[in-house]
Amino acid sequence: MKPAVAVSLRFRTLLVAACLLAAASALTAAPPAKALARAASSRSTVITGSAWGANNAPLPGAHVQLRNVIDGKIIARTIADDTGHFAFSELEGGTYIVEMVTEAGKIMSVGHAFSIAPGETVATFVRLGTRTPWFPAFFSSSASSVTSSAAAQGVTALTTAQAPLSPPSSGALTGVK
Repeated sequence: MKPAVAVSLRFRTLLVAACLLAAASALTAAPPAKALARAASSRSTVITGSAWGANNAPLPGAHVQLRNVIDGKIIARTIADDTGHFAFSELEGGTYIVEMVTEAGKIMSVGHAFSIAPGETVATFVRLGTRTPWFPAFFSSSASSVTSSAAAQGVTALTTAQAPLSPPSSGALTGVK
């Protein structure tokens, strides 16, 4: 072989070997995006929580559901155990709320919104509100509210409304003498 041909053949062989080595190291250095996504989703994403009544006592057997805040879809439903605890597992990352519902699915209470990433565990709660209607409490405190406002204005005694004993003078009301 001529020296130029031998150098050219050696150069091509080295070039092919370098390309193969570079390709092999690129494949082993960084996994493809699909493999990363698959690994992230295989980690266990869990939401645990407690269902409580208005008196802060646990609610055994409470029906709860998990709702995705972004699209409004119900992701999962479960029933709390004897101590009021519940769990949702194998979830995707996202922003969720936990709702306490009746057996028929009517929403009775909504927990706070929270975000969870793949592989994380979040603890939350949902509590029933009081069943006292707002208007009796509003009107029962109105008398004390009026009394407090009057006292702040300098009125120190309240009496029942009655007709004046003598008519006022004609100029006192009109400002004319």
